[in-house]
Amino acid sequence: MNIDLELYKVFYTVAKNKHMTKSSEELHISQPAISQSIKKLEEQLGGTLFLRSNKGMELTEEGKMFYEYIKGALELINNAENEFTSFKDLTKGEIKIGCSTTLTKLVLIDAINKFNKDYPNINIIVNNDLTSNLINDLKLGKLDFVIFNESNIKETNLNLTKIKELKQGFIYNPFFYKDNINSFNDLNNYPLILQKEESNSRKLLDYIALNNNIKLIPKMEVVSQELIIEFVNIGLGIGFTIIDLAKRNYNNLEELKINKKIPNINVYLATNKSILPTFASKTFIKYLNRC
Repeated sequence: MNIDLELYKVFYTVAKNKHMTKSSEELHISQPAISQSIKKLEEQLGGTLFLRSNKGMELTEEGKMFYEYIKGALELINNAENEFTSFKDLTKGEIKIGCSTTLTKLVLIDAINKFNKDYPNINIIVNNDLTSNLINDLKLGKLDFVIFNESNIKETNLNLTKIKELKQGFIYNPFFYKDNINSFNDLNNYPLILQKEESNSRKLLDYIALNNNIKLIPKMEVVSQELIIEFVNIGLGIGFTIIDLAKRNYNNLEELKINKKIPNINVYLATNKSILPTFASKTFIKYLNRC
């Protein structure tokens, strides 16, 4: 049975007020239009809902039963509309972000701080993991968007937007080492501290080295760029990382001259083409672009 929801709303209003005039004022429609709607609903249901008298509109026994169900259904719809408005007005909601620890510090944290001041009731969940895992979660709808640095990711069902450029390169502690490196070939003469091969940063570095006809052999491989910076600072070797992050942690660290041959990395924001973004995530992305 396919009955117009507006007919149910008219029925509910008349049953509640038990009076045509009051119902007409509340619904902002004429009494003849209300009578026509009630008649149409009764015809579609195949039964009588009201007994019309001088006292007003009285429900039949069937009408009383029907009213209780319609009342509950319309209250649920009204609650759903109010809840939807809360999400739309950003007085309620949740944002699920996928991002590496490094990019959280360099790209996300300022936007989160400003957004949270304006919309304190929005829950923000940041999932730190390998980009490949985060992209899989995004495709499954477990994340609203993913922020990652440049890679060879080519997913037809994702929207990719460039949001930032970051300077990357080799760093060293001048207390332990000197910059005597003039070519990529010289790098393997020093203890190199790199991220693991599956990381985007390492893949990009290996690609750059390959273009310079060299394969880099690390002394140490670690998960995070934070660890690279810490190990470089205590003199364990020369590390490849994002320069802004290194300088933020330690002002004493220096860049190798060879960094002039290393391009900046692009940072992208990925969303799922198949899933409409939430009101909260759309607004947060605007903050992200401003920051």
